[in-house]
Amino acid sequence: MEIVILVLVALIILSLLFVLFKAFILLLPAAVIAILLIWLIYRFTGRKNKDNMPSSGNYHEWFNSSSSSSRPRKKARNVTTKDIDK
Repeated sequence: MEIVILVLVALIILSLLFVLFKAFILLLPAAVIAILLIWLIYRFTGRKNKDNMPSSGNYHEWFNSSSSSSRPRKKARNVTTKDIDK
């Protein structure tokens, strides 16, 4: 009797997994279309302003906590490094 109950439980679990995976497979074309639409929107509207890159001088860090009126740090000069002995 225990074997019959185990087989029935396994059958129920496998049928539920089949239904879930079938639903995911049916949603796959909609996901691909959504990905393509997002990519097209980004392709035609994003990155038009190349001056707003970090390598340019016009870049503004929006999440920087320091005030915008402070001067940027100078580059380090005559700096040497030493290995740490363990």
